[in-house]
Order: sequence, then structure tokens, then C-alpha cells
Amino acid sequence: MKPTIEINEANFETEVLKSRQPVLVEFGTGWSLHSMMTNGAMDEIAAEFVDCLKVARVQLDRTPNLGLWYGIRCLPTILYFSDSEVRIGIFGTTSKEAILSQLKPVISSRGATERDFASFNKD
Repeated sequence: MKPTIEINEANFETEVLKSRQPVLVEFGTGWSLHSMMTNGAMDEIAAEFVDCLKVARVQLDRTPNLGLWYGIRCLPTILYFSDSEVRIGIFGTTSKEAILSQLKPVISSRGATERDFASFNKD
């Protein structure tokens, strides 16, 4: 299982903006119920998409400037970065299935297969 990466101001540029893989970044706190609910989904996504997606967390109570730079107003907020740019934003507490349904078009185009999405495909 590939763990999620803890992001801070010191490693944000290297781990997110200069990453060769797309990066899914959760902005939250380590202690709020909403963030804890999203953490499990993010950990599962990190394990399932290890070859085509990097998953990271920013704890805003420790790294508030990153939240300010990206205008984070709702916790948790999940941003999908590809080629140094935010491509998708997901706001508020959500499930693994909801996250992946929004990411499916962009992840599929970068190498994930339909088999990767079989666990939540209801089509």
C-alpha cells in the first residue's frame, strides 16, 4: 500500500507542482470529523491508483499559507493537480466513490483502466 504524502510549504513545489504524476491533494485538518471521514477514502485511493496517481494531504492547522494560496474556504477540499495546475476541485466531506466519479475522466486518460474503476462503477 502506498501511503499518502504529508505536504507542507517546504515540499509542496517538489511533491505537487513538479510531480510527474498527477496529484490528488486533500486540504483539511488532522482532527476534524469531516477530514477524518475523507482520510479513509484518500488512503484507499492512494493504494488503488499507486501507478497513476499520487495522493497527498495538507494539514492546514500546520500549514495555513497553502490554504491561503489556493483560496481554501471549505474543509475538506480536495484538489486534483496535473501539470502544475488545478484541474478539478471537490469540496466538503465526500466518499471514495464520489471522488473517483469526478476523477474518472482524467485518470482514465492518464493510464487507469476500467478494471481500476470496477469497485464503484454502477453503470
